Amino acid sequence: MSSKGQITIPKYVREALGIEPGDPLEFEVRGQECVVRKKRSSVDWSQFIGVLADGRSTDEIMRELRPVRAWDE
Repeated sequence: MSSKGQITIPKYVREALGIEPGDPLEFEVRGQECVVRKKRSSVDWSQFIGVLADGRSTDEIMRELRPVRAWDE
């Protein structure tokens, strides 16, 4: 650890975690250990899996979602 409290994460650890410069990390203290992990997204993307897998185009989906306006007809 440097005098500024900085550490170097070994390449094999960066590759295993899939982290790159600038990625946010989380630190968890467990007794005398410190666990470091790539920060998870606050969005639960699993709820969106398969939403657009029905073959419709973006335009078709947007037409369905937008209200019909008199000047669009």
